[in-house]
Amino acid sequence: MTSDLTTVVSGFLNELNDTYKLAVTVFLLVITLLGCFFGYKLSRLFMSLTGFLTGIVLGNVISGHFLHTQGTATALVLILCGALVAALSFYIYRIGIFILCFGLAFAAGSSFFPFTGDLQFFLCILTGLVTGVLAVKFMRPVIILSSAIVCGSCASGLLPSADKYLGLHILPSMSTLGTFGLCFILCVLGILFQFFTTKEPGKKHRHKHSA
Repeated sequence: MTSDLTTVVSGFLNELNDTYKLAVTVFLLVITLLGCFFGYKLSRLFMSLTGFLTGIVLGNVISGHFLHTQGTATALVLILCGALVAALSFYIYRIGIFILCFGLAFAAGSSFFPFTGDLQFFLCILTGLVTGVLAVKFMRPVIILSSAIVCGSCASGLLPSADKYLGLHILPSMSTLGTFGLCFILCVLGILFQFFTTKEPGKKHRHKHSA
């Protein structure tokens, strides 16, 4: 069932003119590229953002199904829930890691299993739970892989749109194979860059101690 929040956001985006669409596209492109190449280094920031979005979704459920609020009261519930989950994600590191990687895996799962029935939704939830649990145990590799793949895939989808709105025409209408190739290149580059520019937690401290 589509939530009221999703309907409002979708309607808002559809009504934007080209100038605002360009601004939104470029903003999202910057965020996804940062996530693709710096997902692990910026994990706390992305944990807070993912926590805030998760809190808004929870707040939407609470306000709509339990509190039955409307208007300003609903907005306050959404903001409070978003801020609470964002704070938990930032200060309680393992919760933040779980929420971040759950959100990334859920987004990836929804692209492979569109919500055409309960089974697809369950598979997306299951994908998110498994990835979140693995991330708590194997933090660095799971965050790097999930952030590079999900954000790289999103960036590859946003690049042609940004190219069209900017009028650059650098990226012509690509075939499915070309889009897949661009996605693959971005994901691989993001994974390699993150693995070569980051270290396992605590490795730096152990090196100093042994010296």
